[in-house]
Amino acid sequence: MHSILPATTAFLLALSSLQVWAADLKSLIPGLYGGDGITLAPPSGPFPSHVAHFSVDSAAAINQLNNNIAAQIAVFPFPSISSGLAFEFNPDLGTFLKTPESLGPIFAERPRTTGAGKFTANLSFTSFEYNKFEGNSLNNLDAIALHDANILPPSDVHTSFELDTLDLRINLGIKAKILALAATYGVTDRFDIGVLVPYVWVNMDVRSHAQLVVSPGNPFPTAHRFGSESPDDAAHGSASGLGDILLQAKYHWLKTDTNNVAGAVLVKTETGDANNFLGTGDTTVRPYMIYARSFGAFTPHINLGYKFNLKTSDKNAIEYAMGFDYGNERYTVAADVIGSRYTNGSAIGDNIINGALGVKWNPDFAKNLIVSANALFPLNNSGLRSDLITTVALEYGF
Repeated sequence: MHSILPATTAFLLALSSLQVWAADLKSLIPGLYGGDGITLAPPSGPFPSHVAHFSVDSAAAINQLNNNIAAQIAVFPFPSISSGLAFEFNPDLGTFLKTPESLGPIFAERPRTTGAGKFTANLSFTSFEYNKFEGNSLNNLDAIALHDANILPPSDVHTSFELDTLDLRINLGIKAKILALAATYGVTDRFDIGVLVPYVWVNMDVRSHAQLVVSPGNPFPTAHRFGSESPDDAAHGSASGLGDILLQAKYHWLKTDTNNVAGAVLVKTETGDANNFLGTGDTTVRPYMIYARSFGAFTPHINLGYKFNLKTSDKNAIEYAMGFDYGNERYTVAADVIGSRYTNGSAIGDNIINGALGVKWNPDFAKNLIVSANALFPLNNSGLRSDLITTVALEYGF
């Protein structure tokens, strides 16, 4: 196992220097129809030109959809940085022994620290596909472009053929995979520091179909029609590279047989390329408290903190995880409700609530190894969501 960590670290660093993409993924949706909206055919008969009367609003509708979705694509879930293994020094034996308790949660933190001088490494793989945006399927997103209202008097009022609309049906396919290496070191018996380095793959497909909808109030139903520009367009792109690195410090300040409290600070850096959805493009700092109460094999826990976005206060958020882990030092089941609520933002994606259910196993043949699997699923419809996010991980203590 000692050779695995250096090899994995070298592999991730090598991958991070090979970021691959043909064009920024952030430009795929705005680039539909040439990036300047949809241009219609020249009119027939005595009608004045209607060629560009939808172009501005169709481009605006596409860009607005892109802005709403792009802001949330790179908000990836990461498992806990802290170790599921905890060691305490036994003065009678003169050595560290693994604590006889459950292996802890997977996407939440527990107060227990690793132990002075102890080092653990975790390699996880997460895979998912986004399925819905604000409760609507990504296979059937609508954007409606209105006609320019300044063609017929009165100005800024839609009349006659200005009542026609251009409806866009957009289909999005967004898949992500994350390989993350995390490490935790026990500076003292009560103080841990940790880091998580993700490598991210994102694959994106965009398809759009435009349809002219003639208003019943339009006396000239043939005024608008498609010309050389097709009502259908599509784009594809993929990117891979280093994601946003996480740094954490945790102090276990109340330590009893049943009640445990810790304070922690989690920093998310902006190392991932935001233009390719490998990172969010901002740095956040989240101080939070961790509490756990043991009732034998059953340990409920809660994490509660506030995330400060150093780029924009509109993305400051209350973040929490509430749940339990049940088991022993060999087998553990963990369940959590995990949420993030913006305190000063828009209504789109400002209240994310997920459920997490996972298992951990410490095999007899490898006392310092933990194998875990977790499923993350949405509990509400806010924002851009995946129906199922799966994570598998290996953790080893040195």
